[in-house]
Amino acid sequence: MERKMILNKKLKLAYCVFLGCYGLSLHSSLAAYREPGQLGSPDSWKTAEFNRQWGLEAISAEFAYARGYTGKGVTIGVIDDAILSHPEFAGKLTRLDNGSYNFSYDKQDNMSFGTHGTHVAGIAAAKRDGSGMHGVAYDADIIGAKLNDFGNRNGREELIQSPARVINNSWGIPPAVRKDANGNTIWLPNGRPDYVAWVKTDVINEVMRNKSNLEWGSEQPVPTGGHSAMATLLRAAKHGKLIVFSAGNYNNYNIPEAQKSLPYAFPEVLNNYLIVTNLSNNDKLSVSSTSCGHTASFCVSAPGSSIYSSVGELVSNTGGAVNREAYNKGELTVKPDYGNMSGTSMAAPHVTGFAAVLMQRFPYMSAAQISAVIKTTATDLGEAGIDHLFGWGRVNLRDAINGPKMFITQEDIPQEFYVPGSYSEKQFVVNIPGLGNIVEAGTPVERRCTSGECDFDSWSNDIRGHGGLTKTGAGTLALLGNNTYSGDTWVKQGVLAINGSVASNVYIENGGTLAGDGTVGAFRAVRGGSVTPGNGIGTLHVLHDAVFDRGSQYNVEVADNGRSDKIEARRAFLYGGSVNVSLEHSKNLLSQNEAQSLLGNKYTILTTTDGVTGRFENANPSYPFVNVTLDYQGNDVGLGITRTAARFDSLASTENEKAVARAVETLNATEPVTETAKRSVAAPTAEALTALQGVEGEATAVTEATSPVAGHPVYESFLGFTSARELQQATRQLSGQIHADMASAQINESRNLRDTATERLRQAEGRRTASDIKADDNGAWAKLLGNWGHASGNNNATGYQTSTYGVLLGLDSELFDDGRLGVMTGYTRTSLDGGYQS
Repeated sequence: MERKMILNKKLKLAYCVFLGCYGLSLHSSLAAYREPGQLGSPDSWKTAEFNRQWGLEAISAEFAYARGYTGKGVTIGVIDDAILSHPEFAGKLTRLDNGSYNFSYDKQDNMSFGTHGTHVAGIAAAKRDGSGMHGVAYDADIIGAKLNDFGNRNGREELIQSPARVINNSWGIPPAVRKDANGNTIWLPNGRPDYVAWVKTDVINEVMRNKSNLEWGSEQPVPTGGHSAMATLLRAAKHGKLIVFSAGNYNNYNIPEAQKSLPYAFPEVLNNYLIVTNLSNNDKLSVSSTSCGHTASFCVSAPGSSIYSSVGELVSNTGGAVNREAYNKGELTVKPDYGNMSGTSMAAPHVTGFAAVLMQRFPYMSAAQISAVIKTTATDLGEAGIDHLFGWGRVNLRDAINGPKMFITQEDIPQEFYVPGSYSEKQFVVNIPGLGNIVEAGTPVERRCTSGECDFDSWSNDIRGHGGLTKTGAGTLALLGNNTYSGDTWVKQGVLAINGSVASNVYIENGGTLAGDGTVGAFRAVRGGSVTPGNGIGTLHVLHDAVFDRGSQYNVEVADNGRSDKIEARRAFLYGGSVNVSLEHSKNLLSQNEAQSLLGNKYTILTTTDGVTGRFENANPSYPFVNVTLDYQGNDVGLGITRTAARFDSLASTENEKAVARAVETLNATEPVTETAKRSVAAPTAEALTALQGVEGEATAVTEATSPVAGHPVYESFLGFTSARELQQATRQLSGQIHADMASAQINESRNLRDTATERLRQAEGRRTASDIKADDNGAWAKLLGNWGHASGNNNATGYQTSTYGVLLGLDSELFDDGRLGVMTGYTRTSLDGGYQS
């Protein structure tokens, strides 16, 4: 029988002295390390360090690294033996214990170091530095709390309140081992102890008996020492942490014990729990591993056999025995090292590191959502679907970094594995918050979303399941896969771009936008909701009905070559809604000799196979010089572009600008146009004037379709101005006023030479002392320049501002009695700011 003890300060000091020396030798090797891994090249990450830990390739970690996801910025919690300050954890480990390590000694007083926690932490997050091995999330930080720490420090509560978002638990309480008549352990033919099998009903009943105590314990800070580990983890799960638990090493016929069955009493935290079984390198369940059993709906599998990771060992400084006597003499040192271990204890940290990588990949997701991604992207093993051995299957980072594969509800879980009350949420609510915004505010896992995925992200997996998707947040989410999930899709905020397909109905609420060039089952845009086909100009396909309610928005982008956004649907129901037209922002028209004219163009913006019912409320151009009209013809809705009554010079502010605007007005239609297009310029309709004034009303039908005509690039550019300032800036640039401004400024700034020469003469004659000219007795002098000037504008031209800095240098001397001879040089720089940023 072994006895457990804790190292005291004598051994710790010896260890620290050794580690300091070890760190010096390590530093020089790390300084020379250069990362050979390259973005976009998974194979480049499979270095010797990577290959020493076979589990990394088994979970396809290299594909995440090739996308830039390494767990950076994420903190992992580990409840286990004390973690050694190993070189693999340099600069990334925080320990929330009483400072002592774990070790044991046998009946002969031979001692061994408790290295389990160090091995576990290394699998999850050891550094990638070219030596030893590295963890799954090698850029993540680690916070360690001892499992049995009954000192003064409240490490468990500190871990709950810490930034750690995922907590590894590679521990458990084993069942009894069967004994023979002589009291000896019975061994199975496979070499494993014959553990007594847990019974599902007994395990669940044990949890339920303790439910009230666990609930009470989880609602208040965990006290120092002796507190129920189950209550600790329940509290952590309620605080938004992901709890990863090893299934146990009690043979395949066994099932996880009560600690790992907590969701049966508290189904609301099931999505924050993951149980992990141990796979061998042939994707078989290790003979030692407990199966998922009744926890299958929240259980996955990961490598756990012969895993190489960081460890520590006790060594003698004198070469003698490693025992109590040597320890009492201060002759022992803790040495960092590496070694192989097996068990679900090794499988669990694979999933913990996996989760940390995904938390970097999806910084906006909660722990429960990360758990869903892990489960639904796992590679199925054994029986099809969720099964009692492997649960959801082997975790797979290659697929997981592309988003979830299922929106899970109760209907997706086999009845034999369903935990009553779990998977009750029908919607997967994803918040793409926008860059710099806070997610999970007011919780211990509150954080600012600072990566690009916080503003725009895409999921490329094919998503199935009975659940639906709700998009919130100001950012954009693009769905690229062939999605067959049957629940509804809601766009409540920001943009949801369907660039693949969604079979379900899509509802767009106030503040939400449906975009993309893919396919949806049907959509309904309610008041304030927007539909914007394409990514740029494109077509949104609708298998069934497209519905616009009053107050909704249909945003259409058009180009001068006849292209436009479009919706293709089976049927369309238009109960109102506005068509908002904008011009495609593409190349600079001023760089071309010729441009196609927008005027007279006809676009089809909505087409159906079974007809259009109703009409839009109005059509609104975003431009003062462009009018749009709608044409309802059978199964289609068309859009025409005409010219408003407003003249270009109506927005100019000076006579120069107005003259240029009037000149541009004459550039229209370098090629003959149709009579319809001519009339639209020469005699705008009353409806066009009404649209310009912003009065709602039904747009006039376009009665004549026209083909694109050639137009002058300057004229076409003016059509695309959205404000008076844009026109004023353009007319100023075209007027050439900047050249006159420059000449005026040069003449004005020449006074610096004149005034400085005059001041220097007066200074030399002693008639006046100029404080800004510094001179010595030999006639050498210098003056620093710095001034600002401006010219006021009027009805003819805009003004400008100048700023000048520089230095003037000179040397002079008296020439006889009535003169001075000298030279002067210098450097000046003048910047000129004309009107409208010219």
